Amino acid sequence: MLSEFKLKMKKKRFKGDVDKKNLGASYNYKAIIFDLDGTLINSLPYHVLAFKDLMIERGIRIPEKELQKLMGIPTVEIFRELRKKYKFDKSIEDLREERRYHYFKFLGLKNIVFPGVMKTLRKLQIKYKLALATGSSYVTYTHSTDKDFQNLFDMSVTSNEVKHGKPAPDQFLLCAKKLKVKACECLVVGDSIYDAVAAERAGMDFIGTRTGYNKNHTLLKNGAIKTINNIPELLKII
Repeated sequence: MLSEFKLKMKKKRFKGDVDKKNLGASYNYKAIIFDLDGTLINSLPYHVLAFKDLMIERGIRIPEKELQKLMGIPTVEIFRELRKKYKFDKSIEDLREERRYHYFKFLGLKNIVFPGVMKTLRKLQIKYKLALATGSSYVTYTHSTDKDFQNLFDMSVTSNEVKHGKPAPDQFLLCAKKLKVKACECLVVGDSIYDAVAAERAGMDFIGTRTGYNKNHTLLKNGAIKTINNIPELLKII
């Protein structure tokens, strides 16, 4: 399922695609664009539980590892992929709303920001413009984080604001446009292969963090110029 979806999305052309092979890594960045789930906050286990719980209600049991492989693409696309195999009938939009309820139920009022992230972002914002590009909806983003976290970014782009989510480059290109910087002046930091592919398509360098479900070799294979164990390590290399 994962390989077929990835292959399809890498072959598909989107407006704004850039040929990355002609750019190279300059390291002279003006902006850093961060993914959210699995990168800055430890939300992925709750997203997986939400999908799993929702499907169990319909008599469908999906292995956690199968769901983990789909983390990083928009919820709508995950349901489309799952429907191909499990053949459920309810509309994807209704399922999306129900899944959100399950996510909120599991999350509760927990603080899920990874250790050291807030401190690191405060240091980075002295030198760089910071943006957030998340596959989550605006409602999920604001429920998962507080105002202190949200105010660390110059701007954010949620799934509501683009036609195509990751691995399309739309979110990253919109971030660059709003920040008034060139794509090649942006560094993307994320935990998934979908972040990596989207960054490559946008003509941006990508650093992979191993705080999600993707291993080091997988991130490097899909375009990461470097990998880090966690976000605070970013301060050592840029």
